[in-house]
Amino acid sequence: MKMRRASTGDVPAIQRLYGELDGHHAEILPDVFRPSPGDARPDALVRERIIDPDSACFVAEEGGRVVAFLSMKRSSHPAYPMFRPREFAVIEDAVVEKPRRGRGIGRGLFEAAVAWARELGLEHVQTTVWHANAGARDFYRRLGFDPLTERLEISLRDWPAPEQPRAAPAGEGPICRPSAPRPTSSLPPATRPGPRRSPS
Repeated sequence: MKMRRASTGDVPAIQRLYGELDGHHAEILPDVFRPSPGDARPDALVRERIIDPDSACFVAEEGGRVVAFLSMKRSSHPAYPMFRPREFAVIEDAVVEKPRRGRGIGRGLFEAAVAWARELGLEHVQTTVWHANAGARDFYRRLGFDPLTERLEISLRDWPAPEQPRAAPAGEGPICRPSAPRPTSSLPPATRPGPRRSPS
């Protein structure tokens, strides 16, 4: 198995692998993705990722056939006052042909990508994985990735759902719920029981 930087001559093979990647997402998230005939990305975009000095695309080749690829780019936090200045690498896409998974090809591509990031002086690598893509999440966790953020979604077709009373987990912020009416007492003020005191 040969790991190398992609060239513009690899665009058709990368398009084929993009088609497999997109087909997988359409299977696990049919409400979000759909199968797309033809090229999965514009050729110009794939070429740009190959030749851009702030991007890198790596392929795995077996018997003259490209069987996997990984694309990565240099990125940074937005220039907002709340962020500390920080540059890092971002894995944008990665896929291994299904029959060749589980053979360490993905890890080999990741190691090549890490070497490129270190050449740029970067100290961190990030990526984004759809929650339904359990195989990809497990792969990155085995490499040592830790969760950094969590994006949530709610379907308004099913909201509001019947409210289920629950206690707020530790560390959770306040939960907004309609206030329950205060119970009233029929006793006159003088006969109402006072607040209980804890025994000392």
